[in-house]
Amino acid sequence: MRVRPNPPFDRARPEAHGALDLAELERRGVDPEEVVDFSASVNPCGPAPAVLEAARRADIACYPDRTCLGLRRTLARRLGLDVSWICPGNGSAELIDLLARLYLSPGDAALVVGPTFGEYGRASRLCGARVLRWDRGVRGGEVSLDLDGLAGAVLRERPRVVWLCSPNNPTGDLLPGTGVRRLLGAVEAAGGLLVVDEAYRDLVLRGEPDDLTGLLEGGRLVLLRSMTKAHALAGLRLGYALAPPEAVRALEVARPPWSVSAPAQAAGVAALSPAAEEHLLRSRRLLARSAALLAEGLSRLGLRFAPGAANFFLVEVGSGRGVREALLRRGLQVRDCASFGLPAHIRIAVRRPEENARLLAALGEVLP
Repeated sequence: MRVRPNPPFDRARPEAHGALDLAELERRGVDPEEVVDFSASVNPCGPAPAVLEAARRADIACYPDRTCLGLRRTLARRLGLDVSWICPGNGSAELIDLLARLYLSPGDAALVVGPTFGEYGRASRLCGARVLRWDRGVRGGEVSLDLDGLAGAVLRERPRVVWLCSPNNPTGDLLPGTGVRRLLGAVEAAGGLLVVDEAYRDLVLRGEPDDLTGLLEGGRLVLLRSMTKAHALAGLRLGYALAPPEAVRALEVARPPWSVSAPAQAAGVAALSPAAEEHLLRSRRLLARSAALLAEGLSRLGLRFAPGAANFFLVEVGSGRGVREALLRRGLQVRDCASFGLPAHIRIAVRRPEENARLLAALGEVLP
Protein backbone atom coordinates (compact mmCIF):
# COMPACT_ATOMS: atom_id res chain seq x y z
CA MET A 1 0.00 0.00 0.00
CA ARG A 2 1.31 3.43 -0.91
CA VAL A 3 1.36 6.58 1.15
CA ARG A 4 -1.34 8.86 -0.13
CA PRO A 5 -2.41 12.40 0.73
CA ASN A 6 -5.35 12.89 3.03
CA PRO A 7 -8.56 14.33 1.53
CA PRO A 8 -8.73 18.15 1.41
CA PHE A 9 -9.56 19.85 4.68
CA ASP A 10 -13.05 21.35 4.75
CA ARG A 11 -13.00 24.07 7.42
CA ALA A 12 -16.74 24.57 7.09
CA ARG A 13 -17.59 21.02 8.15
CA PRO A 14 -16.33 19.52 11.44
CA GLU A 15 -15.18 15.92 11.57
CA ALA A 16 -18.01 13.49 12.31
CA HIS A 17 -17.74 11.58 15.57
CA GLY A 18 -19.84 9.16 17.54
CA ALA A 19 -22.30 10.03 20.35
CA LEU A 20 -25.73 11.61 20.07
CA ASP A 21 -26.11 14.77 18.00
CA LEU A 22 -28.93 16.55 19.81
CA ALA A 23 -29.53 19.00 16.94
CA GLU A 24 -29.94 16.11 14.49
CA LEU A 25 -32.31 14.26 16.80
CA GLU A 26 -34.38 17.42 17.24
CA ARG A 27 -34.67 17.82 13.46
CA ARG A 28 -35.84 14.23 13.20
CA GLY A 29 -38.28 14.54 16.08
CA VAL A 30 -36.47 11.85 18.05
CA ASP A 31 -36.37 11.99 21.85
CA PRO A 32 -32.72 11.54 22.91
CA GLU A 33 -33.91 9.83 26.10
CA GLU A 34 -35.36 7.05 23.95
CA VAL A 35 -32.16 6.36 21.95
CA VAL A 36 -29.70 3.61 22.87
CA ASP A 37 -26.28 4.82 21.77
CA PHE A 38 -24.01 2.20 20.16
CA SER A 39 -21.96 4.88 18.38
CA ALA A 40 -19.79 5.91 21.35
CA SER A 41 -17.46 3.21 22.71
CA VAL A 42 -17.85 4.09 26.39
CA ASN A 43 -18.32 1.75 29.35
CA PRO A 44 -22.12 1.19 29.38
CA CYS A 45 -22.04 0.38 33.09
CA GLY A 46 -21.34 4.05 33.83
CA PRO A 47 -18.91 5.54 36.34
CA ALA A 48 -18.15 3.81 39.62
CA PRO A 49 -20.19 5.23 42.55
CA ALA A 50 -16.98 6.52 44.16
CA VAL A 51 -16.15 8.42 40.97
CA LEU A 52 -19.57 10.04 40.81
CA GLU A 53 -19.37 11.05 44.46
CA ALA A 54 -15.92 12.57 44.01
CA ALA A 55 -17.06 14.63 41.05
CA ARG A 56 -20.14 15.85 42.94
CA ARG A 57 -18.06 16.92 45.93
CA ALA A 58 -15.52 18.92 43.90
CA ASP A 59 -15.47 22.63 44.75
CA ILE A 60 -16.66 24.34 41.57
CA ALA A 61 -16.53 27.80 43.17
CA CYS A 62 -12.73 27.76 43.05
CA TYR A 63 -10.34 27.47 40.14
CA PRO A 64 -9.00 23.95 39.63
CA ASP A 65 -5.34 23.16 40.22
CA ARG A 66 -3.76 24.16 36.92
CA THR A 67 -0.95 21.63 37.45
CA CYS A 68 -3.32 18.72 38.26
CA LEU A 69 -0.79 17.70 40.90
CA GLY A 70 -3.07 15.37 42.87
CA LEU A 71 -4.11 13.48 39.76
CA ARG A 72 -0.54 13.32 38.45
CA ARG A 73 0.74 11.95 41.76
CA THR A 74 -1.98 9.30 41.82
CA LEU A 75 -1.21 8.30 38.23
CA ALA A 76 2.52 8.27 38.98
CA ARG A 77 2.07 5.81 41.84
CA ARG A 78 -0.13 3.63 39.66
CA LEU A 79 2.19 3.65 36.63
CA GLY A 80 5.54 3.61 38.40
CA LEU A 81 6.61 6.88 36.76
CA ASP A 82 7.70 10.25 38.10
CA VAL A 83 5.08 13.00 37.92
CA SER A 84 7.32 14.86 35.47
CA TRP A 85 6.43 12.24 32.82
CA ILE A 86 2.65 12.82 33.05
CA CYS A 87 0.52 15.59 31.52
CA PRO A 88 -3.27 15.47 32.04
CA GLY A 89 -5.58 17.12 29.53
CA ASN A 90 -9.18 17.89 28.72
CA GLY A 91 -9.57 14.50 27.09
CA SER A 92 -7.00 13.01 24.76
CA ALA A 93 -8.47 15.22 21.99
CA GLU A 94 -6.95 18.31 23.63
CA LEU A 95 -3.59 16.58 23.86
CA ILE A 96 -3.72 15.63 20.17
CA ASP A 97 -4.30 19.28 19.32
CA LEU A 98 -1.46 20.44 21.59
CA LEU A 99 1.01 17.91 20.18
CA ALA A 100 0.22 19.02 16.65
CA ARG A 101 0.80 22.66 17.59
CA LEU A 102 4.08 21.88 19.30
CA TYR A 103 5.64 19.59 16.72
CA LEU A 104 4.18 20.60 13.35
CA SER A 105 4.82 23.70 11.26
CA PRO A 106 3.50 24.67 7.82
CA GLY A 107 4.95 22.34 5.20
CA ASP A 108 5.92 19.57 7.62
CA ALA A 109 4.72 16.05 6.85
CA ALA A 110 2.47 14.18 9.28
CA LEU A 111 1.71 10.51 8.65
CA VAL A 112 -1.61 9.10 9.83
CA VAL A 113 -1.96 5.31 10.05
CA GLY A 114 -5.55 4.89 8.92
CA PRO A 115 -8.41 4.43 8.66
CA THR A 116 -8.61 6.01 12.08
CA PHE A 117 -9.75 8.82 14.36
CA GLY A 118 -10.09 11.98 12.30
CA GLU A 119 -8.63 14.36 14.88
CA TYR A 120 -5.04 13.37 14.01
CA GLY A 121 -5.43 14.64 10.46
CA ARG A 122 -7.56 17.61 11.46
CA ALA A 123 -5.11 18.86 14.09
CA SER A 124 -2.20 18.39 11.70
CA ARG A 125 -3.87 20.26 8.85
CA LEU A 126 -4.80 23.15 11.14
CA CYS A 127 -1.06 23.58 11.75
CA GLY A 128 -0.41 23.73 8.01
CA ALA A 129 1.10 20.25 7.84
CA ARG A 130 1.02 18.06 4.75
CA VAL A 131 -0.98 15.03 5.89
CA LEU A 132 -0.16 11.61 4.45
CA ARG A 133 -2.01 8.36 5.08
CA TRP A 134 -0.85 4.78 5.24
CA ASP A 135 -3.99 2.67 5.45
CA ARG A 136 -4.59 -0.76 6.87
CA GLY A 137 -6.21 -3.23 4.57
CA VAL A 138 -9.91 -3.67 5.45
CA ARG A 139 -11.80 -6.39 3.61
CA GLY A 140 -14.94 -7.68 5.25
CA GLY A 141 -13.83 -9.12 8.55
CA GLU A 142 -10.11 -8.99 7.79
CA VAL A 143 -7.87 -6.13 8.91
CA SER A 144 -4.18 -6.11 8.03
CA LEU A 145 -1.32 -3.68 8.59
CA ASP A 146 1.79 -3.93 6.42
CA LEU A 147 4.23 -2.93 9.15
CA ASP A 148 7.33 -3.35 7.02
CA GLY A 149 5.80 -1.19 4.30
CA LEU A 150 4.77 1.41 6.87
CA ALA A 151 8.28 1.53 8.36
CA GLY A 152 9.71 1.93 4.88
CA ALA A 153 7.30 4.78 4.15
CA VAL A 154 8.39 6.53 7.35
CA LEU A 155 12.04 6.30 6.30
CA ARG A 156 11.20 7.52 2.80
CA GLU A 157 8.79 10.38 3.65
CA ARG A 158 10.47 11.40 6.95
CA PRO A 159 7.29 12.73 8.62
CA ARG A 160 7.68 15.03 11.60
CA VAL A 161 4.88 13.18 13.44
CA VAL A 162 3.42 9.69 12.97
CA TRP A 163 -0.04 9.15 14.47
CA LEU A 164 -1.00 5.60 15.45
CA CYS A 165 -4.09 4.47 17.36
CA SER A 166 -3.86 1.10 19.17
CA PRO A 167 -6.34 -0.50 19.61
CA ASN A 168 -7.35 1.32 16.47
CA ASN A 169 -10.62 3.14 16.01
CA PRO A 170 -12.65 1.85 14.12
CA THR A 171 -10.94 -1.42 13.14
CA GLY A 172 -10.12 -2.57 16.68
CA ASP A 173 -6.72 -4.09 15.84
CA LEU A 174 -4.07 -3.94 18.55
CA LEU A 175 -0.43 -3.54 17.55
CA PRO A 176 1.81 -5.58 19.89
CA GLY A 177 4.82 -4.05 21.59
CA THR A 178 7.19 -5.67 19.10
CA GLY A 179 5.38 -3.92 16.26
CA VAL A 180 5.43 -0.56 18.03
CA ARG A 181 9.15 -1.01 18.69
CA ARG A 182 9.72 -1.75 14.98
CA LEU A 183 7.81 1.36 13.92
CA LEU A 184 9.48 3.50 16.58
CA GLY A 185 12.89 2.47 15.24
CA ALA A 186 11.95 3.82 11.82
CA VAL A 187 10.55 7.03 13.33
CA GLU A 188 13.74 7.56 15.34
CA ALA A 189 15.89 7.01 12.23
CA ALA A 190 13.75 9.55 10.36
CA GLY A 191 14.07 12.11 13.17
CA GLY A 192 10.36 12.25 13.93
CA LEU A 193 7.93 11.67 16.79
CA LEU A 194 5.62 8.66 17.19
CA VAL A 195 2.33 9.35 18.98
CA VAL A 196 0.50 6.19 20.06
CA ASP A 197 -3.09 6.84 21.14
CA GLU A 198 -4.10 4.14 23.63
CA ALA A 199 -7.56 5.58 24.33
CA TYR A 200 -9.18 2.13 24.32
CA ARG A 201 -6.41 0.40 26.26
CA ASP A 202 -8.54 -0.14 29.39
CA LEU A 203 -11.39 -1.58 27.33
CA VAL A 204 -9.40 -4.28 25.56
CA LEU A 205 -11.58 -7.40 25.85
CA ARG A 206 -9.56 -9.89 23.80
CA GLY A 207 -5.91 -10.29 24.73
CA GLU A 208 -3.80 -7.91 26.80
CA PRO A 209 -2.11 -4.72 25.56
CA ASP A 210 1.65 -4.58 26.02
CA ASP A 211 3.10 -1.96 28.35
CA LEU A 212 4.86 0.59 26.14
CA THR A 213 6.08 2.91 28.89
CA GLY A 214 9.56 1.38 28.74
CA LEU A 215 9.94 2.81 25.22
CA LEU A 216 9.51 6.41 26.38
CA GLU A 217 13.13 6.79 27.41
CA GLY A 218 14.32 7.34 23.85
CA GLY A 219 12.49 10.66 23.66
CA ARG A 220 10.71 9.93 20.34
CA LEU A 221 7.47 8.45 21.72
CA VAL A 222 4.37 9.95 23.32
CA LEU A 223 1.58 7.77 24.69
CA LEU A 224 -1.96 9.12 24.98
CA ARG A 225 -4.44 7.54 27.36
CA SER A 226 -8.08 8.31 28.03
CA MET A 227 -10.10 8.06 31.23
CA THR A 228 -13.20 9.06 29.31
CA LYS A 229 -14.10 5.66 27.91
CA ALA A 230 -13.35 2.94 30.44
CA HIS A 231 -14.46 5.08 33.40
CA ALA A 232 -17.46 6.62 31.55
CA LEU A 233 -16.33 10.24 31.97
CA ALA A 234 -17.19 11.46 28.47
CA GLY A 235 -19.12 14.44 29.84
CA LEU A 236 -16.23 15.52 32.09
CA ARG A 237 -13.40 15.01 29.53
CA LEU A 238 -10.18 13.59 30.95
CA GLY A 239 -7.06 12.04 29.48
CA TYR A 240 -3.30 12.20 29.92
CA ALA A 241 -0.06 12.01 27.97
CA LEU A 242 2.99 10.01 28.99
CA ALA A 243 6.17 11.54 27.61
CA PRO A 244 9.72 12.56 28.57
CA PRO A 245 9.80 15.53 30.98
CA GLU A 246 10.88 18.05 28.33
CA ALA A 247 7.86 17.13 26.19
CA VAL A 248 5.56 17.31 29.24
CA ARG A 249 6.90 20.78 30.08
CA ALA A 250 6.17 21.93 26.52
CA LEU A 251 2.64 20.51 26.71
CA GLU A 252 2.03 22.29 29.99
CA VAL A 253 3.14 25.62 28.50
CA ALA A 254 0.88 25.11 25.48
CA ARG A 255 -2.15 23.90 27.43
CA PRO A 256 -4.67 26.61 28.35
CA PRO A 257 -4.82 27.25 32.11
CA TRP A 258 -7.49 25.34 34.02
CA SER A 259 -8.43 23.18 31.03
CA VAL A 260 -8.92 20.17 33.33
CA SER A 261 -11.84 21.01 35.60
CA ALA A 262 -11.99 20.36 39.33
CA PRO A 263 -14.70 17.68 38.96
CA ALA A 264 -12.63 15.95 36.26
CA GLN A 265 -9.50 15.93 38.43
CA ALA A 266 -11.42 14.62 41.44
CA ALA A 267 -13.12 11.94 39.34
CA GLY A 268 -9.76 10.92 37.87
CA VAL A 269 -8.22 10.40 41.30
CA ALA A 270 -11.25 8.41 42.46
CA ALA A 271 -11.19 6.30 39.27
CA LEU A 272 -7.80 4.96 40.35
CA SER A 273 -9.05 3.83 43.77
CA PRO A 274 -9.46 0.11 44.55
CA ALA A 275 -13.26 0.38 44.59
CA ALA A 276 -13.36 2.00 41.16
CA GLU A 277 -10.86 -0.50 39.79
CA GLU A 278 -13.09 -3.33 40.96
CA HIS A 279 -16.03 -1.66 39.22
CA LEU A 280 -14.02 -1.49 36.01
CA LEU A 281 -13.00 -5.15 36.34
CA ARG A 282 -16.65 -6.19 36.71
CA SER A 283 -17.57 -4.01 33.74
CA ARG A 284 -14.92 -5.64 31.55
CA ARG A 285 -16.11 -9.12 32.51
CA LEU A 286 -19.66 -8.20 31.57
CA LEU A 287 -18.53 -6.60 28.32
CA ALA A 288 -16.42 -9.62 27.38
CA ARG A 289 -19.45 -11.92 27.76
CA SER A 290 -21.65 -9.42 25.96
CA ALA A 291 -19.13 -9.08 23.09
CA ALA A 292 -19.09 -12.84 22.58
CA LEU A 293 -22.90 -12.94 22.35
CA LEU A 294 -22.95 -9.95 20.00
CA ALA A 295 -20.38 -11.61 17.74
CA GLU A 296 -22.51 -14.77 17.61
CA GLY A 297 -25.55 -12.71 16.67
CA LEU A 298 -23.75 -10.84 13.92
CA SER A 299 -22.52 -14.14 12.50
CA ARG A 300 -26.05 -15.55 12.50
CA LEU A 301 -27.13 -12.55 10.44
CA GLY A 302 -24.42 -13.41 7.90
CA LEU A 303 -22.50 -10.18 8.53
CA ARG A 304 -18.76 -9.87 8.12
CA PHE A 305 -17.06 -7.98 10.94
CA ALA A 306 -13.66 -7.24 12.40
CA PRO A 307 -13.82 -8.31 16.04
CA GLY A 308 -10.54 -6.66 16.95
CA ALA A 309 -9.44 -6.40 20.55
CA ALA A 310 -11.50 -3.53 21.96
CA ASN A 311 -15.13 -3.00 22.93
CA PHE A 312 -16.53 -2.41 19.44
CA PHE A 313 -17.00 -4.15 16.10
CA LEU A 314 -16.45 -2.82 12.58
CA VAL A 315 -19.30 -4.38 10.56
CA GLU A 316 -19.80 -4.44 6.79
CA VAL A 317 -23.46 -3.70 5.99
CA GLY A 318 -23.45 -2.35 2.40
CA SER A 319 -24.52 1.21 3.22
CA GLY A 320 -23.42 2.50 6.59
CA ARG A 321 -25.48 5.66 6.23
CA GLY A 322 -28.62 3.80 5.21
CA VAL A 323 -28.39 1.30 8.06
CA ARG A 324 -27.64 4.05 10.57
CA GLU A 325 -30.72 6.02 9.53
CA ALA A 326 -32.95 2.94 9.56
CA LEU A 327 -31.77 2.00 13.05
CA LEU A 328 -32.13 5.56 14.34
CA ARG A 329 -35.83 5.43 13.41
CA ARG A 330 -36.00 2.46 15.79
CA GLY A 331 -34.27 4.32 18.63
CA LEU A 332 -30.81 2.84 18.08
CA GLN A 333 -27.71 4.76 17.01
CA VAL A 334 -24.61 3.20 15.45
CA ARG A 335 -21.56 4.89 13.94
CA ASP A 336 -21.63 5.41 10.18
CA CYS A 337 -18.00 4.90 9.13
CA ALA A 338 -18.05 7.00 5.95
CA SER A 339 -15.86 9.64 7.61
CA PHE A 340 -13.22 6.94 8.12
CA GLY A 341 -13.32 6.20 4.39
CA LEU A 342 -15.42 3.06 4.99
CA PRO A 343 -18.91 3.94 3.70
CA ALA A 344 -20.01 0.30 3.59
CA HIS A 345 -19.38 -0.16 7.33
CA ILE A 346 -20.81 0.74 10.70
CA ARG A 347 -19.08 0.61 14.07
CA ILE A 348 -21.03 -0.97 16.92
CA ALA A 349 -20.01 -0.44 20.54
CA VAL A 350 -20.57 -3.39 22.85
CA ARG A 351 -23.32 -2.63 25.35
CA ARG A 352 -25.29 -4.72 27.86
CA PRO A 353 -26.60 -8.08 26.58
CA GLU A 354 -30.25 -7.00 26.51
CA GLU A 355 -29.38 -3.86 24.54
CA ASN A 356 -27.26 -5.86 22.09
CA ALA A 357 -30.16 -8.27 21.60
CA ARG A 358 -32.43 -5.35 20.69
CA LEU A 359 -29.88 -4.11 18.16
CA LEU A 360 -29.50 -7.54 16.58
CA ALA A 361 -33.28 -7.85 16.19
CA ALA A 362 -33.42 -4.43 14.54
CA LEU A 363 -30.54 -5.29 12.20
CA GLY A 364 -32.44 -8.39 11.14
CA GLU A 365 -35.33 -6.11 10.14
CA VAL A 366 -33.40 -3.42 8.25
CA LEU A 367 -30.80 -5.47 6.39
CA PRO A 368 -31.76 -6.72 2.90
